[in-house]
Amino acid sequence: MFIHTIDLVKVGELKQVIIVINGIMKFIVKEIRELYNLLLKERKMCSKVIPFLNCPRLMTCTAGPCMSIDMKSNLINNSKIEHTKHMHQFHRRFFGTLGSYTTKTSDWNRAVSDAEKIVGYPTSYFSLRCLLSDEISNIALHLRKLIGTNHPILKTAKRLIYNGRNNMQTRGLIVLLVSKAVGHHTSSRDYLEASRSAGISQRQRSLAEITEMIHTAHLIHRGMLNLSESAVPDSNTLKDLQFGNKISVLSGDYLLANACKGLADLRNCMAVDLISTAIGDFMQAEFVGEHDSEGNALPTAGMGIAEWEQRSFLWAGSLMANSCKATLELAGHNQEVQERGFEFGKTIGLAWQTHADLQPFTDTYRHPPGTIFDLTSIPVLLCLENEPNLLNYICSCGASITSLDFKMLHTAVIESGAVEKSKKLLSTYTQRAQVILAEFGSSDATLALLKIVHALEEQ
Repeated sequence: MFIHTIDLVKVGELKQVIIVINGIMKFIVKEIRELYNLLLKERKMCSKVIPFLNCPRLMTCTAGPCMSIDMKSNLINNSKIEHTKHMHQFHRRFFGTLGSYTTKTSDWNRAVSDAEKIVGYPTSYFSLRCLLSDEISNIALHLRKLIGTNHPILKTAKRLIYNGRNNMQTRGLIVLLVSKAVGHHTSSRDYLEASRSAGISQRQRSLAEITEMIHTAHLIHRGMLNLSESAVPDSNTLKDLQFGNKISVLSGDYLLANACKGLADLRNCMAVDLISTAIGDFMQAEFVGEHDSEGNALPTAGMGIAEWEQRSFLWAGSLMANSCKATLELAGHNQEVQERGFEFGKTIGLAWQTHADLQPFTDTYRHPPGTIFDLTSIPVLLCLENEPNLLNYICSCGASITSLDFKMLHTAVIESGAVEKSKKLLSTYTQRAQVILAEFGSSDATLALLKIVHALEEQ
């Protein structure tokens, strides 16, 4: 009998892996329960389905009153043809609204999964490598104190572990796909290494991880709350929320510090300069335009697509654009090729932001009418172009946008036709991205990028 020892995995790391896996399973179970509850509420089937799940004796099909099933005696008071017909009608009516939801989600997840196979790297788990460190594990233990406070960092932590259909880790994947699609110049110092590892060098893989760390750090930093004793009168709750702010600062700073260390290891001054510019643009985006006392952006008179593109590039496009350009710099390509990579990253970033802005008006499962949404999103700005009275109403919110009637605003945006205009804008960005991809040549990586672009538009 042979005894095998694993030198690369320590006992402490195994415990951390188990903790992360348990957390993932809990979040997945919670998401399944939430989706099931939403289905029950949406179809108003609570009175019929829930008793059925609790082992009732009788369930009547909502497709018609001519069939009933006795669950105890298993007697069907109709012919088998009628039974089959009505059960099919029941399933169609109950799962009708779920059909498009699951189809669009599976298309996106399939495109991402196929792309990961091409680059030979599971980018969906970039963030787990950071979570397995001792520092983050200690922070995770302290996060338990915040349960029940609804601090934004809890939502960010959930999205890091369970990506859902938006798949937060796709930015690094796009960087790797661009790297493989364009390839390495023969004069590159990594040319031989890349040719032996799916066309992607280790420095490019490190850059993809750095891109994800910077984006994640920014999301965590944005989860800070503007706290005051008047806003949170309960002293215990105030202390818990202040503790959450400290966790947000320390966690984000830790990820940024690791990203900076990784940038230095790339040993390329141009790549460092590009990613540093993206970090600066992230910070600048937080101070562009008007804001309320909680830091929520407010629209102003004359804001249009040009102003939205400027802000969205700082927030969503700069990191993608500069990362795509930096990976081509590491591959030894000239300035012209790097600029094409920059333009593709910028375009896909704007398309991504347009898609995100549309979600409160197209995804009623995750964003029920009345939920607070970004008042500077592209559908809202397109609506305000022809609704000056609505702009005056938003500006009258005072110190916080929470005093506004978001259900009324949601209805106004839907009825104005701004959602359709925003979808056309999204289509414009995706078409522009496809034109740039055509210049990269035909390859598996280019095809994977095209699938991601199409899935982004169809979600």
